[in-house]
Amino acid sequence: YQTQNLTSETLAEELYKQVVQEEAASAKVQEYSATYASMKPKQAAGIMEQMTDNLQLVADILQNMNIAQRGSILGAMDSKVAASVTKLMEP
Repeated sequence: YQTQNLTSETLAEELYKQVVQEEAASAKVQEYSATYASMKPKQAAGIMEQMTDNLQLVADILQNMNIAQRGSILGAMDSKVAASVTKLMEP
């Protein structure tokens, strides 16, 4: 019983750490979103196009923007990159 209890506590600890890390990551993505939203769409698109090694981050950033901002940036992107990012944003 004690081993099982210890395992439950360890699992709960690990889950708590994971939630804290995810919240910190989410706050960082929201910060990035605000930064990119404040740029001109063409400028933001140009930077995001260079992030081909982490298009999931680009998708996460865009998902935290309003539709108009997201559309303006995607519209300014290279169509292939925009299509790849859009696929990652698919629900």
